Amino acid sequence: MKVIYTSVALMLFTFSFGQKLFIVSSDEKYGVINENGVEIIPAKYTSIEDFDKLHPNWSKVGLNNLYGFVDKSGKIIVEPKYEAISNYNAYTEGWALVQKEGKFGFIDNSGKEIIPPIYDKVSAFGEYSKDWMLVELDGLKGFVDKEGNIIVPVKYVDIEKFDNVRKNWSLVRDRKDKLGFIDKTGKEIIPVVYDNIEAFTKKKTVIANAD
Repeated sequence: MKVIYTSVALMLFTFSFGQKLFIVSSDEKYGVINENGVEIIPAKYTSIEDFDKLHPNWSKVGLNNLYGFVDKSGKIIVEPKYEAISNYNAYTEGWALVQKEGKFGFIDNSGKEIIPPIYDKVSAFGEYSKDWMLVELDGLKGFVDKEGNIIVPVKYVDIEKFDNVRKNWSLVRDRKDKLGFIDKTGKEIIPVVYDNIEAFTKKKTVIANAD
């Protein structure tokens, strides 16, 4: 199908196999055509970025300040529903950080939502444990793994780095200001019921004091 547009932008895409694509506009909306004038992406988006910029073979498109992805055939891979989409691999390989209604989550290389955008803050994998990511919601923290599974429920006010007090353990604090420990499986190895916890060394017995 050939379409007449009001203007053709200066930006030009050339694929590895030689096909040239042009950004076009109509009524302040943007699309893409090939060198024969055939419409690849309809002119309905408020913004279009270079193919391959964030993901191989995809272009980030914007519609009413929401963003998604289309591929080089014009197929919608990710509906424009996110307020922001980061570069892939910035936090973990094959994932992109997304923002929706002010909350954060992740999509994978296929565009699937692997961690729903429900968290106020997220960290990078490896900050606390190789395969865990610290997430925060309403001032409480927990961990999710690389499959998006919740490993440690989001219920702690504070979670220290593993090994700070005892090897393979992390000191945690709850809403009542009580302390305990979780291990690297996410299990509460010492109940979160204590007012104060001290350790002689990282290898020896932990002494805990409660009311």
